[in-house]
Amino acid sequence: MVPADQAGAVPRPVAPDPSTSDRGSTVVEKGLEGHIPLSALRPLHRAISGVNAAAGLDETMQAIADGVASCTPFRNVAVNVVQDDGDLRCCATAGPAELREALLGNTCPRKAIEGLLEGAEAWGNLRFVRELTDDTTPEGIHTFPAGIDSRPDDSELWQPEYALLVPMRDGSGELVGMLSVDDPSDGRIPAQWVRDVLDMFAEQAGFAILNARRHEEAAARMARLEQEHERLREDIAERHRREEHLRHQARHDALTGLANPIELGERLVALLADQIPLAVIFCDLDRFKEVNDNHGHGAGDLVLRLVAERLRAAVRGEDVVARVGGDEFVVVAAGIGYDEALALVDRIDQAFSHPVMVAGERMLVRASLGLAYEPARPENVLAPEERAQELLGSADREMYARKRSRASFTRLTARALARRASVAG
Repeated sequence: MVPADQAGAVPRPVAPDPSTSDRGSTVVEKGLEGHIPLSALRPLHRAISGVNAAAGLDETMQAIADGVASCTPFRNVAVNVVQDDGDLRCCATAGPAELREALLGNTCPRKAIEGLLEGAEAWGNLRFVRELTDDTTPEGIHTFPAGIDSRPDDSELWQPEYALLVPMRDGSGELVGMLSVDDPSDGRIPAQWVRDVLDMFAEQAGFAILNARRHEEAAARMARLEQEHERLREDIAERHRREEHLRHQARHDALTGLANPIELGERLVALLADQIPLAVIFCDLDRFKEVNDNHGHGAGDLVLRLVAERLRAAVRGEDVVARVGGDEFVVVAAGIGYDEALALVDRIDQAFSHPVMVAGERMLVRASLGLAYEPARPENVLAPEERAQELLGSADREMYARKRSRASFTRLTARALARRASVAG
């Protein structure tokens, strides 16, 4: 038994004595005043379950419309929800397609709804309108009383100008939406138990609307939070990229992209600390000043980039290739034996045996090389930083020794050729 709201409640007759033999069947099949038949409770329970299971506000609104149509005799249902500005918008319908096309999305001013509710007949929380016409109906409220013939001689028949409004409120009594129902399948003014079903359903629907709104607001907040987190992640990633770019710039030569002395020193010290056998090869271009003097600095920069490419091609991917001066380069190859180091020197020397094209001119750029080798277990007890400087200095000295030796050989060869020319003359 579900009593109607005491405020404005319609008086109900006293129910028959429960000792009568036909009471049970009467309550189940038709419902007595003040009672909801069991046959109506099952659809009501399914309708409320469907509303509670809906996800999102739109799905909840449609579940409310379908639920009313499934647990009451009314075939035309419109669900209006209060918007942020206070007006009501029709957001779901149940019934013919024409009803949906005519009402869905319509907005009704809040004042018009309140005026309609004040002038209606109170059935507990429900409001019954006896003279709803096209001229007096707020947009979004009027449903289609299709197929209803006017029968003023029968006060229990549902008339075309009738409408039943069911406010949906939150726990504090604030209006959150409203149901508008029409066209009962039995063609009659609803019995008290139907009104009670509508009242119960509207109460649960009001809470469902609030929950759906909270869920959507929470989902929107989560989406905004995720967007903020994504922007934060992007900002952090961008900052890391900038830091990595700056770190790369700080440790690499801008012209050739090779490691610079800072990167070379760090890598060499780390390898020495791990006591890995390695070779340090110092490379100095011969007569590079003549390239700049004769062809300009643009040609000189091009030669330096070509030299860097040839050095990278001559070594392994894990080897360090660095530019340490204007025309000076260093190669550090780790994890190799002494014979392999000598073979690497030969490969690098061969890389300079082919001419390069500069400004349409073929020119041969040679280099002097110096090798310093570090075994796996060095006998010296220097710290890695000190040993790194020692190895670089040793390779540099050997390179200059070879450069002087090559220059002396070139001068002796030139003198010999000159003497031969004079004797022949």
